[in-house]
Amino acid sequence: MICGHIKCFFESKGYGYIEDFDGREVYFHYTSVEGAAPYDIIMGATVYFDTITTGIGLEAHRVRVSP
Repeated sequence: MICGHIKCFFESKGYGYIEDFDGREVYFHYTSVEGAAPYDIIMGATVYFDTITTGIGLEAHRVRVSP
């Protein structure tokens, strides 16, 4: 899994971006965050995630917020 932090999250739209520790921005949708509702997603929180490559770039999957 890759480690990073929530860079931004648009709660009304349900998506945001994670910045990994290599400086890459990775798109994520709130439904990919395990065990969290949109209002639980906090900017700056450390997360662990897997990625897939889509037509628009990297997308985070199986996102887990670090306790």
